[in-house]
Amino acid sequence: MVRPFAVVLLLAATVANAQPHLVFEHKIGTDWAPDSNRWMSFVAVSSDGQTVTGDASVLLKNEDRLSFWTFPDGKFLRSIEGVPVAISPDFRYLVIEKQILDLQSGKPILTVAHKQDTLYAAAFSVNGELVAVKASPHLAKGAQLTILRTAGGSVLSSFGTRFVCAMAFAPDGHTIATGHWNNITLWDVKTGTKLALLMSPQRKVDPDRYYRDGRYLGAVAVSPDGKLIAAGSDDGELQVWNVASRKLLHTISLSWAGVTAVAFSPDSNLIATGSYHDGTLRLVDTATGKLLSEVQASMFGVGTVAFSPDGKYLVTPSNDGMLNNGKYSRGGAIRVFRLEK
Repeated sequence: MVRPFAVVLLLAATVANAQPHLVFEHKIGTDWAPDSNRWMSFVAVSSDGQTVTGDASVLLKNEDRLSFWTFPDGKFLRSIEGVPVAISPDFRYLVIEKQILDLQSGKPILTVAHKQDTLYAAAFSVNGELVAVKASPHLAKGAQLTILRTAGGSVLSSFGTRFVCAMAFAPDGHTIATGHWNNITLWDVKTGTKLALLMSPQRKVDPDRYYRDGRYLGAVAVSPDGKLIAAGSDDGELQVWNVASRKLLHTISLSWAGVTAVAFSPDSNLIATGSYHDGTLRLVDTATGKLLSEVQASMFGVGTVAFSPDGKYLVTPSNDGMLNNGKYSRGGAIRVFRLEK
């Protein structure tokens, strides 16, 4: 006979273990690489969930390509030359180091004029109609950020004088969040008006760790419901902010390594982070700030992370040494993790 209190304990344990966690799906994505000697740092999943893209670079050589596969069956579609910086959700527009391309027509909508100029960072609005780029000073003198219309490439606005580490549009397309040294700034996209400054709190000094006076917030994401901002720092912190109240909800110390990528799940309930130095994927609950799951995705780094639109998968690039069904694999490949409860 099972005693009532034993049933209660069993139910409590079942609920406690029902939290989302990541499971490596070794049958999907592990062969999505041009060859075994490539280095990968970029992935994205299209807004319709039918296509995945990832880059491939040969180390120490000027050979960079972005390839496209169907998802999740992995049929190769095509590849194009260039180092990817950002791609629009519908996969219509692509930012590479020197150009913004219309992938439908194959024509550039912007090409940097000076040989030494580079499009260092970029982000697209959810509808793909706008793209924000951080470029060399020649693109917009005196401004760190330029907002362009993808239809035709005309400039909507240019603003900001502080160094920009990362950026992300709010879902309404009217606001953009930028990461800097020790703070996040919210801007009006059309006018360049500063709407808010979210300052990182002064940290508690731990004598066993080395601390600087601040941190670079080099990974930024806005939740699909527009209520939260996630920011990853170069010293391994994840910050979660409430957009309406401008209040810091959580500061989570995740790793000795920097948080180089952040992404919200489609329902805004989870944040995935990637760390380039320790190659670890982590899953955090947005409501509690609790670390739910962490898995080793690569021995050498996780450059970006992307959820599938249905929230069932998390996709990331991997470099050399990921355990693949009990065996080590070499070279770059796309890693697909399944979210389970």
